[in-house]
This record gives sequence, C-alpha cells and structure tokens, in this order.
Amino acid sequence: MRHVTTRLSGAVLVALCISGLSWAGDGPERGPHMRYATPLAHSVHVYNALLARGGDPGDDDTAISLDPALSALCQSKIGQLNNYQPTGQNVDQITNDPVVLSGSQTGCNTAQNETTIAVNPRNPLNLVAGTNDYRVFNTRENRNDGSGWAYVTFDGGRSWSDVQLPHLTYQTGATGALSDMDAAGDPAVAFGNNGTVYYASQVFSRLNNASGVVVSASHDGGKSWGDPSIVELDGVDASGNALATDVFNDKEWITVDPRSGTVYVTWTSFQADGSPIVVARSTNGGHSWSSKQFVNPAASFTPGGITPYSQGSNPQVNARGELFIAYESAVCVSLNCDQPGDHDAIVMAVSNDGGRTFRNTEVAADYDFPYNADTGRSTLTGENFRINSFPQMAIDRASGALYVTWADDRNGQYDALGNSVKTNGDVLLIGSQDGHHWSNLKTLGTGSDEVYPAVAADHGKVAVSFYTREYDPKGTGLDVASVAAEEFGDLSGAPVRRLTTETSDPHIQFVSVGAVTHQVLQGVFIGDYTAVAMGSDGVMHPCWTDFRGSPGVTAPNQDAYTVAVHLDD
Repeated sequence: MRHVTTRLSGAVLVALCISGLSWAGDGPERGPHMRYATPLAHSVHVYNALLARGGDPGDDDTAISLDPALSALCQSKIGQLNNYQPTGQNVDQITNDPVVLSGSQTGCNTAQNETTIAVNPRNPLNLVAGTNDYRVFNTRENRNDGSGWAYVTFDGGRSWSDVQLPHLTYQTGATGALSDMDAAGDPAVAFGNNGTVYYASQVFSRLNNASGVVVSASHDGGKSWGDPSIVELDGVDASGNALATDVFNDKEWITVDPRSGTVYVTWTSFQADGSPIVVARSTNGGHSWSSKQFVNPAASFTPGGITPYSQGSNPQVNARGELFIAYESAVCVSLNCDQPGDHDAIVMAVSNDGGRTFRNTEVAADYDFPYNADTGRSTLTGENFRINSFPQMAIDRASGALYVTWADDRNGQYDALGNSVKTNGDVLLIGSQDGHHWSNLKTLGTGSDEVYPAVAADHGKVAVSFYTREYDPKGTGLDVASVAAEEFGDLSGAPVRRLTTETSDPHIQFVSVGAVTHQVLQGVFIGDYTAVAMGSDGVMHPCWTDFRGSPGVTAPNQDAYTVAVHLDD
C-alpha cells in the first residue's frame, strides 16, 4: 500500500513496498554464471529516508488511485456485457460487491486480491477465506480501502457468504488505538483443533506512520467475529494519536499448534537496524499476546551468514509442537550485501521452546525475478503486476512431512550483461520428513511462467497450485493450475492440471504511470500471494484472484475465486 523506489550504492535497486507488499531487491548485474539477485539489503536506509521526509506519497497499488487523469481498464467495461463464459466449477466467493466511488476505478466493482484460505479440521465442509477487500468507503481518505472480510462456506465451497470483520479500521468503527488505522490487509487464516478460526490482519494509518498486527477470532466457523486483539502496534498511543516511530509492521502470517492450541503470528518488523522476522504467541485463544521475539539474527550478524534483511515469513507447527517458520532472507559476507557471493535464500527457522529461541538454516537458494524500472518492481516479461519469491509452507499433520514452495527466475534468459531477456518463472518445491533434513529441489509446472504458488498436504497427499501463462497464446493472460501426488517423490512425474475454466486478463484493475516510459500501465497489482487448503476428505481448495468478475452479474473485475478439486478423480 506504500512504496518508494531508490537507487543505492553498489547498483543495488531496492523497492520499499509496505502494507500488503514487499521490499524487493534486485541485483548486482547478473552474468551467465551469476543468477543470484541482490538480497533485501539496505532496506532500512530506504525506510529511514522515507520517515525523514515525513511519510510516504502513498501507493495506489493497494488502494484506489485518486488521480483523475488515470482510468483503469475496468472502466471501459462498465455497462457492457461480460464476455467471459459461465465459470463452471470455478466459484466466485464475492457476493454483493459494490462499486468504487472515486478515483481511477470509479464505477468498477471493488477489487479483492491476496487470498488466504483454511479448512476446519473437524469439518472439511467448513472453510474460511479472506482477501484484501476494498468494498468499504473511507470518508477520511475519500476512497475505498481495505477493511477486512471473511468468506465462509459450510457446503465444501459450493456457496459462500461474505462477513465483515468488526472494528479493524476507522471506516469499520474501530476505537482507541485502532481508530487511527485506515486500512486492513495481508489476510492470513488458520483453524485450531477446537474449531476456533483465527484471522490475522496488518493494519496501518494513511495519515501517519502507525502500523500494527491484529487477530480476530470466530467460534462458529466464521459466521461471526469478535473484536480484534492487538498483537503489535507502533506509532500510535492508546487513544489513536500518532507517535514517532521507526518501525513498520508488515506481511504477517498465522498458525495454530494442533496439540496445545497455542497461536503463533509472524511478521516482518522493518526498523532502524534491519527487517527481521519476529513472532508473538497467544496461549489463551488470542485474547492476549506475548512480546515479539526475533526469529532470524537481528543484532548478532555473523559474516557470511543470514542477515536481518528478511521478508515473507510463513509459520507451521507439527504434531510434536515444533514451530517451523520459512522465510526469504539475504545471506551476505557483510551487511552491505555487495559481494558477488551474496544471495537470497529460503531459510527455515525451527523452535522447540514455543517460539522463544530459534535455529535458522538456509535450505535453498532463491533467485529473484528481474527488476522492471518502469513499474519499480519485479515483474514477468510483458506484465505490469509485481511478483516476489516468498515461500509458503504446509505440514501433513498425519505424517509430519513438511513442504515449502516458492517461484523464482533461476531459469530465466539473461544477456551477457545480466539483463533479463525473458522470464521463466518456475515453481520450486522441497520436502522434509523431520523439518531438519531437506530434499533436493523439484521443479513443477510448465514451460511458461508460473508465479505465486501455494501448497497443502494431508494424509499423504500433497498439492501445489499456482498462476500460469501456459494456456494463453498471447502469453499475458493468467490461469490457475496445480500439481498433486500421493507422495513427494511422485510430484516430478505428476501432470499439470488446469483449474480455471477460462483464461482471464490480469490488466483489468489498478493503474499507474511508468517511471521510465511515462505510459499508462494497467494491472499493476493482483495481490502478493495465492492460497490452497486441503481437508481430511482429500479435497483440495485453491483460492486465487480471478479477473472475470461474475459473468452475468458484474463486469470484469478482481474477485476471489475457488474450486473444489477431488484429488482421487
């Protein structure tokens, strides 16, 4: 929801993207034998410069642009027939979607993106999902902004009801400290074994630098929600008055210990000495939270080791109560992160004492997608929407097997100077039976670009879903596909299964102007992740941002979609 882009020493490009997004770094120049991207280094200097200027200019990727000169593609579809076909088994989760009241998307149906989904371990027909949902108008901003919504089903995903979470933000009636918050996003949902479902959100103010992490809980499968509990809040006092801060809280995720019921929330704490991953826990059902603990090295960097420049944390707990947190970080000779051997990595943090101490291990190298100077972010060739290489993780509670997936551009085409010629996003997967010894990489998907994978596992089955450009002859439309198998070793030979019934155009919403070309750029944001869940019945439920809207009901726009996939079929 916020960003600033700057050029730093050592030819390091860093884009600071706060609230719902990433701080993405791209490289020293990459030759044919050096395909590592420069880590997320120097991000703190960018953030400090941002604060010194008294805030940020705002980022319309995750809000509605108020620039009257810009017109999103969806506006050209207003009042016309939706030319997409009936969606078949693909189900639109969005009901009663209103229209945008101001800005570059005025008259379009409001967007939903950045999907999360979880299945009730006691009832596989009960699922809860969520997105960045912009359907509520914020009078203080004079625009629609993220407000926190859950989508709930009790029939295995055939029909969904949309439920607004109360009192997260100014426009949803928040009081006290949260009355300063204008947006809620980065949703993450998890069920406990007792049927309680937890919904984590990042919240922040557009008037000042306040930000925080909150958790809402439901005890009836998602039909109703209590007021949020505050996990962390910086830059605001108890009455909602702004305070000076050099901390910004971003990209939270949530999980529940199936044995003890302890709830864990992880997030990135952008601060004066780096951007470490932190964790807080609740042992009383989310009513109160411990102080945050550092997951990766924050003040004790070892040269050649994992730095405090990290993002994209994803936690899971196994049946023994061990807490695992996968994240992307930089492994560098020094904190300048300017040497040829410096690289990004997928890191696994493991705690055996309830998140108090951690052992961090690099489990795979991670190669970022190329930086697009026109958008100020990493993108695929020919696309405008930003992408990242953050990991997602799943644990098979029955077998204890762990799986981590992400997408990167290690097989992309680059010229002799290291400039990207054509992206080749691949879905990568590693597995472990104990969380300590990891398999070799498996490359999944097709010969076309794949991005934003998600993974689920249950009772010996493992499934990975992802966006792909495989099915569009023009190479810009997106579909969702999956790969599934009974065992990790079977995934390499498993076929790719197309899940969407029709390719859709990701350019439909969110518009900006190119920093280099000064041309109008359509479709600059589709969300920073997708999701998938698997129930005890062996049914997979991927959840993604689709661009068809609801044919026969609305014009094309960003909606959250899902489909129930019986893996035995």
